[in-house]
Order: sequence, then C-alpha cells, then structure tokens
Amino acid sequence: MKFIYSLILLTSSIFSFSQELKYEEVVKVDSLTTKDELYNRARSWYADTFHSEKDVMSIDDKNLGEISGNGAIRYEPRGFYFGALCATGYISYKINIYVKDGRYKYNFHSFIHEGTRCPGGGGLVSYGLLTQDKEHPKQPNKGWREVKDLANTTAERLISSLNEAMNKKHETTNNW
Repeated sequence: MKFIYSLILLTSSIFSFSQELKYEEVVKVDSLTTKDELYNRARSWYADTFHSEKDVMSIDDKNLGEISGNGAIRYEPRGFYFGALCATGYISYKINIYVKDGRYKYNFHSFIHEGTRCPGGGGLVSYGLLTQDKEHPKQPNKGWREVKDLANTTAERLISSLNEAMNKKHETTNNW
C-alpha cells in the first residue's frame, strides 16, 4: 500500500512542475531557398545581433544546419519592491537555430535570472528558471513579472529581427 501511495505522489509531483518559458517555431520560407543560404543568413544575424561577452556561439555546424549559443539580458528593476536592489543582474538564455531547405526552426529557451548581492552584503534575489507561472513560489511577484516581461519583450524583438534576416538574401548570393 505504501508503494502505491509513493507512486501516486511521485507521479503527481512530476506533472505539477511548471512549463519553462520558451519560444519555438518552424518557419517556412521560399521553397527554393537552400539550407546553405539559410545557414548563412542565420549566422550573419547571430553575428550582427550578439556583441556582449556573455553572448557566446557554442555550436556552428553548417553540415548539420545548426547554430546554437547563449545570450544574456541585463535586468535593472523598473520599480521598487522588497529586494529590488538584490534582483539586479542578468537573465541568461539559450538559442538554437536549425535550417533545412525551405525552412528553419528557432528555439529560445532556458531563461534563468540571477541577481547580485545587495549593497552592504545583504542577500540575493534570483528567480532561477523562468516559467509560465503567474507567481513565483518564494520571491517578490512584482519582480518576477518584471523579469518575465523583459524576457518576453527581448524574445519577441529577437524573433522579429531573425524572421526579417531569414527572408533577405545573404550578401554572398547577391550579384555585385
């Protein structure tokens, strides 16, 4: 009987975890656009978009059609809430772009907030992995919403610029 209760508890706890915040889509482009052309477009977009020392390309494989890396967003609290100064820090995230003939897939995921130490040696407010939850179980909800809003706004801006770049001919294919 204990085994059955343990199994039920384990199963319910697995399903109670929140969904991570992520942005993913397969985008079709002109069917004549080759994998190599899309790869060149994605690589140029990455190089033009990410300039910080926290932004690092970790996979750059033309044969597989994959570009992956890490990005970071600086978070400065906009309003005052308990622990706001301790929440100042970065939201790191991962980027994956996959290309095939006539389509590409992007995935922005693993958004993780890390705060910095409070002035005077106080505590630290880190929200950790951002999820789709409306409230954080332990940290101030005003900050949680601000961090998630910043991640969402940044992801939407990046997706828009990626989509625009993936629909423009790469400079090497232009006749000049």
